[in-house]
Amino acid sequence: MKDRTQVRLRQLAVHRVGNKSKEEGVVASRELVDLHDEQLYDLLVNYFLSPFKQEEFFRFTHTSDLALNEMFAYSALIFTEPQKFHEYSVHILNHLYEQSDHPKVKSGELYVVHFEGCVMENEVVDAIGIFKSENKDTFLTFQDEEDDLNVNYHFGVNLKGVDKGCMIFNTQAEDGFRVKLVDVNGYDAAFWKDDFLNVTELQDTNYSTKTVLNLCKDFSEEVFARTESKKAQVDFISRSVDYFSKSETFDLEEFTSSVIDEPETKERFMQYSQNFAEERDIEGFTDFAINKNTVRNMKRKFRNFIKLDTQIEIKFSGYNPEQSEQYVERGFDQERGMHFYKVYFYNES
Repeated sequence: MKDRTQVRLRQLAVHRVGNKSKEEGVVASRELVDLHDEQLYDLLVNYFLSPFKQEEFFRFTHTSDLALNEMFAYSALIFTEPQKFHEYSVHILNHLYEQSDHPKVKSGELYVVHFEGCVMENEVVDAIGIFKSENKDTFLTFQDEEDDLNVNYHFGVNLKGVDKGCMIFNTQAEDGFRVKLVDVNGYDAAFWKDDFLNVTELQDTNYSTKTVLNLCKDFSEEVFARTESKKAQVDFISRSVDYFSKSETFDLEEFTSSVIDEPETKERFMQYSQNFAEERDIEGFTDFAINKNTVRNMKRKFRNFIKLDTQIEIKFSGYNPEQSEQYVERGFDQERGMHFYKVYFYNES
C-alpha cells in the first residue's frame, strides 16, 4: 500500500489450516492476538502491508448471485458486525479448509486481520486482510550465559513476505468490494484466487493499459516474428511504449496510425486486436485513460534487444524509437550470404 500512515491494526485472529485431501484438519484459536506489544504490532503491520505494491484491483464475483460468494458474505458481515470478528474468522478458516483439497496445497497459519484507516481514492475505509504463511525458515538464536555464548536454532515464519494474501477494502460493496492480491506460489494460484476468494480482475485503467501493452507484445512476437525482422519487432515495441509514455489517453485508431506505417500491417494489427478482445471477452479497451504507473511497471517485460546467431547482442537503452530507426540499419551482404546491422554513433565509451 502506498499510504500506510493512517492504517491501524484493530483485530487479529491466527488459526492453522491443513490440507483437506490429507485430512490434516484445522486448529481454531480461542482468542484474538494481544496487540499491546508495540514491537510485535509494528512487525505485523509491516509484514501484512508491505507486499501490496501492484496496481491490480479485483472484486468478488459469482456465477449467479454475488451474495452467494462466501468470502464476500463474510467480509460484509465483519464490516457490519466487527464485534463478531473472531466468530467470522473461524468461518473463513473452515471455508479455506474446504477449498484446500488439492495435494499440492500446503498447510500453514491463517491470519485474519481487521484494519482501519486505509486510504482508497481519498476515502478512508476499513479493510480485512487474509494471509497464509506456508513456508518456514530456520533461524539461529544466541544467548549469553556466564561469560559464554550459546547457539541454538528455531523454525519460524520469515517476515520478509507473505506466501498468500489479500486485502478487502470496504468500498464499492455493491460491485463486490475492492480487493488486492498477492500469491508467491504460482502453481496453486487458481486455488487461492478462484476457489477460495472467487475474484475477477477489475477492468479499470490499469487493466486496460496492461491489456493493450500485452496485446502489442503478443503481436510483435507472433505476427512480426513470422513476417518481419527482429529490428522491426524492436521498432514496433519502442514506438508502442513511447506512445503510452507520452500520451494521456489511448485511442486504438490513433495508436495504430502512430506506430505502424505499412497499410497491410495496420490491417493485420486491427484484426489481431479484434480477435484478441473476443477471445478474452474484453470490452472498452479501444479508448481509455492511460495508467502511467502500469506503463512503468510493464516496460520490464518487453524485449529491447536483438540477439544474433553469431553470439553478438544489440541492446537498446530504453524505448526511444529514434535509436533503432535512425541509428541502426539492417542489410544483406551478397558475398558472405549473411545479414548485417550497421550502427551509427558519435562517440564510444
